[in-house]
Amino acid sequence: MAAPIAPPTPCPSAEKVSSSLAARAARIAGWHGSGMLDWPGRMATTLFVTGCNLRCPYCHNSDILAADSAREGALEGLLEHVHARRSWIDGVVVTGGEPTLDPALFALLDKFAALCLPVKLDTNGTNPSVLRSLLDERLVAYVALDVKTVPARYADVTGVKDAWARVEESVALLFGSCIPHEFRTTVFPRAVSLDELPEIASMLRNGDHYVLQQFRPQHTLDPSAEAVHPYFEDDLVAAAQACSRFLPTTVRGV
Repeated sequence: MAAPIAPPTPCPSAEKVSSSLAARAARIAGWHGSGMLDWPGRMATTLFVTGCNLRCPYCHNSDILAADSAREGALEGLLEHVHARRSWIDGVVVTGGEPTLDPALFALLDKFAALCLPVKLDTNGTNPSVLRSLLDERLVAYVALDVKTVPARYADVTGVKDAWARVEESVALLFGSCIPHEFRTTVFPRAVSLDELPEIASMLRNGDHYVLQQFRPQHTLDPSAEAVHPYFEDDLVAAAQACSRFLPTTVRGV
């Protein structure tokens, strides 16, 4: 079982970290300023890492699915942004795309650790070996892992034949860790029915928290997904109540 995260001490100055950029820069498409939406309870900057191995039709970050969609100079700009606001930022959210596919991820997280900035990782869970290393090396303070649908439908929804087996391994890693975490399902009607959500929650019963995220029919990878009507808010709330029999469950994005 992984030990609780302890930030490195002492923390070097921002200038020292800025002057030691890794030769191999992370594939960053851009970042959002600072807010509490992506990491409730923390004022965090959110950065987007390019590249993803799944092709979910409802994905709304389709413009960064290709690894070569990174923006030149984005790492330097991101660090300047963080340095300028370090006195009141208390976290960084690393999302994508799929961050665990980036070979420079560990170097990037080392930079944030050197600044004593906790990191929340958003992941699709298909790279359990990398997730294990991140947990073992205490480079993440919180993990949000997407569970797309029930196991029987995983290949059809993601376009990857063995995706569920790898996600299942990542879920077990979080069960066995001391790292706070949540599981999330974007409730796209073509991917998961309301009746299937408690089934997913039952599989996640040893987890910390389950989040049902409302599907947004905008800028989707598959244009036909934009014609799909999201579930009604009342139905999502009722589904969350049913899932709460297994672990705490909330609705987000309504």
